[in-house]
Amino acid sequence: MVEPEPSLVILWDTLKLSAEPLRARSDILVVAQVMVRDRGQKGADQYRINFEINRQHGLVSQDTELLVSGAGGDGPLWRYSGRRDVVVAIKDRFLKTQLYSHVAGQLGWIRNPSVELIHAPLDP
Repeated sequence: MVEPEPSLVILWDTLKLSAEPLRARSDILVVAQVMVRDRGQKGADQYRINFEINRQHGLVSQDTELLVSGAGGDGPLWRYSGRRDVVVAIKDRFLKTQLYSHVAGQLGWIRNPSVELIHAPLDP
């Protein structure tokens, strides 16, 4: 059986990640910004994703926002987006980064992590 071609195109070179351990709950809070376009779409949309992962339960919370252009005002305007596919793709990518290894090591999820962050912690 042939799997359908994904409609989501994530421009991975635009991905910016940050993460911090939530020690009280033994979770990791991740903030990501990335450009995404749907197949056939010419331009890309910018998304900001906040998600929390837990060692035992995986993805436990998420908040996805889309940057709305032309809204006026003093700064960027972010609106809620229900794009769970973006959250899952970013989470899967984050779990393979040195940033994940570093933060997971701080929480004791990984024994003796040998990962030290480079001076650019936003790079995956």
